[in-house]
Amino acid sequence: MGKKTKEEKRYIIINIILLLIILTLIVYIYLLIKKNRETIITGYEYSVNVIVSTLEVEKNNTEVINASQNKESIVVTIDKDAQSNDEYDFNKINNNKYYYYQLDANAKLIYDAIEDNLNNMKSGLYQIKLPNSVADVLKYSNGDDLLDQSFQSAWDALSLDRVDMFFIDVSKINLNIKKTTYGNNVSYSLVIAPRDESGYLEDGLTDEVSVNAVLNQVKNIRDNIVNYITGDTYNKVLQVHDWIIENLEYSSNIQNANVYNLYGALIEKSAVCEGYAESFKYILDEIGIPCILVSGRATNSEGLTENHEWNYVQIDGKWYAIDTTWDDPIVTGFGYVTNSTKHKYFLQGSKTINENHIAKGKITETGQEFVYPELEKNAYKK
Repeated sequence: MGKKTKEEKRYIIINIILLLIILTLIVYIYLLIKKNRETIITGYEYSVNVIVSTLEVEKNNTEVINASQNKESIVVTIDKDAQSNDEYDFNKINNNKYYYYQLDANAKLIYDAIEDNLNNMKSGLYQIKLPNSVADVLKYSNGDDLLDQSFQSAWDALSLDRVDMFFIDVSKINLNIKKTTYGNNVSYSLVIAPRDESGYLEDGLTDEVSVNAVLNQVKNIRDNIVNYITGDTYNKVLQVHDWIIENLEYSSNIQNANVYNLYGALIEKSAVCEGYAESFKYILDEIGIPCILVSGRATNSEGLTENHEWNYVQIDGKWYAIDTTWDDPIVTGFGYVTNSTKHKYFLQGSKTINENHIAKGKITETGQEFVYPELEKNAYKK
């Protein structure tokens, strides 16, 4: 009987000790949390406006300001060949990703995330979560600068490679950063999202239906051109070049947003150099002929130097320059333009094109400097 009592007492004492240990741990954890409550933040979010510069060419600073204040909306005219309920599938569009391959690892991940979701972004409201490895760069002391350059470079490369994403207004996009810290442990997550509930579509585009309508219209025009193109690489490039200068008209109405994109060039047949160069690339991409956009400065016959955009094209493994804008002369009255005039800047080498064209690889101030392919010295000889 006495032995049993001793065992019961030992059992009670052990339980009391365990209970005291548990209570001590609870009090310790409570005091620790209370002491460090200011350093424990869960789900802290803030937004950084994405400052992404788009290619705006052939405008001086005054004209840029006026255009941004008075820019007309994209005008969508639905034709019978491009019904608004048809889907434009970005995954089925041929594309030359020349600038993508110059990006660093983080910028490539951002580029991939955006490109993979272009179909979703047609709604104007879709949010894209970037890979955690991209967000981890914020843990470094200069993480903000590294993220800014990678993000800007990714958008720069996209604007040069994907000329069919003109329906997105990057000024309406935010990069939302979520920061979670516990003591010395910090983690981040990044989400690309619209700045507000109105979304990030260009003015004049309201939803996925209207975006599909615009994209299908330019695609149908491109497909019709491609169907009539024949011959070897040289002749295909020549036919696309000639179609553009014969069907497009240079526009001085910089307040019309369409003159800078495929819609203005291929549908309205009115564009500035950006529309000329992008439509040329868009068509050659579908044919599978390497073609890239080149941005820089050019001095015209009147001695005026301005921002400009043109193309480099690869034939037989060699690169040549083409400026469809400058090959499209303005004719007054019943003037006649010779064939040589219309092909003055067709497949030119560095010897000729560099006389008045200066390529600039740094597209935006915070983005990286891209490298253009080396041109052949002399023009292409058929």
